Amino acid sequence: MKKLSVLLKTESMKLRRSPILLISFFATPLTAFFVFFADPNRYASHLGWYIDELQPWSIFFLLPSITALLGSYLICREKDDDTFKTLRLIPVSPIQLTLVKLFLTFSLTIILSLFLFTFSIFGELILHHSLLPLSPMFHMLRQYLLNGIGIFLAVLPFITVCSFQKNGQWIALILTEIYSITGLFAGIADPFRTYYPITAIFQLSGYYPADFNKRLISLLILLLCGTLSLFVLWIFHGTKKTTATV
Repeated sequence: MKKLSVLLKTESMKLRRSPILLISFFATPLTAFFVFFADPNRYASHLGWYIDELQPWSIFFLLPSITALLGSYLICREKDDDTFKTLRLIPVSPIQLTLVKLFLTFSLTIILSLFLFTFSIFGELILHHSLLPLSPMFHMLRQYLLNGIGIFLAVLPFITVCSFQKNGQWIALILTEIYSITGLFAGIADPFRTYYPITAIFQLSGYYPADFNKRLISLLILLLCGTLSLFVLWIFHGTKKTTATV
């Protein structure tokens, strides 16, 4: 446990020096500002519309691609910088190291989602000079938290597959952006809305109205994305370990 906490701290320090982290935290408020100034009069007509409207914009255009970029970059940098062989000298298995990087990615996705929620609160305060009542505010906070969890699970397959390619972080970024924007069309029809991972996020969080069965299916779809990704990760490191032994 202590070994994993040291690894997590080390990866956090390395990421702190990366420009990609700065880009991520710059793109988040930029998206919030863009949505705010797109139609401030409409948001001013009803309390809570801005917080609500920011969710699809951030999920279809920003957070999944940022998550994929962060996650694949954390893994790819060891291969691109040729430091992965050096890391093998440390008494830590490659899969443990990768899992720590994925946990850091998951944490950053949640932080970015909450960062966006904070900006939306300030936006509502500017528009209406008042905050949402506590009950709706906690409801929205829950939606943003579930959005963060769902985004990580939905893009985990891209992180896992692209991370072991040369410059895979940019491949993951492009593929995930296409994958996210496709959700705009999947969200139109109800069957696709439930089964397509990006739109399943909205059903899980409660942004889309859905009954219990549809929400359960959406949850299972996202969990399947996560499970398959971990299976691919296990297969990859198992193959590498066998190859190294031979």
